[in-house]
Amino acid sequence: MLKDSVYAASAIEKLQKEEGLDGVQLAMDLNVSPQLVSNIKHGHRKLQKDIAKSAMTTYDSPEFIMQLLYEFSEGYTSPVLKGRAIEHHRLALEEFANEQMEEAQRILKEVSFIKPPGETTEQEKERIKEVIYELLDAKTAINNLIAILSKDYNISVKRCIKERKPYWKSKGWI
Repeated sequence: MLKDSVYAASAIEKLQKEEGLDGVQLAMDLNVSPQLVSNIKHGHRKLQKDIAKSAMTTYDSPEFIMQLLYEFSEGYTSPVLKGRAIEHHRLALEEFANEQMEEAQRILKEVSFIKPPGETTEQEKERIKEVIYELLDAKTAINNLIAILSKDYNISVKRCIKERKPYWKSKGWI
């Protein structure tokens, strides 16, 4: 379930910086008051779901959208990696994504899912939980790499997904 509103100060600040927007322009684009934008940016007000949806439609900023989706979904989607151990450069994120994918592949090869879920032991469930952790690490690394590549090379993720959907449908994936 999506939250109705979230504190989104860092997301708004990042969007303004990426898009070169001042508060007045952002307010005009989203059809809200500059005062509301300022209050959201400074953490005094929450960003409402309808305004967030409008912002995600108006701006094609993968990191901004990722951050909003993460907050509104209560952490169900991948977060934007911005910790001190992450270098926010496409080459560093490429290496990080490769490492995470390799680790996920390694553990997938080690763990068997042949037993029906109802017949697994607690120890086997813990090992499966480790698989989920590694897959989440890989997914998060991949999503962050996609976001930085999209930004650096000015390639729309939205457009790529739209163009890729017929392929996924032809494969019977969706």
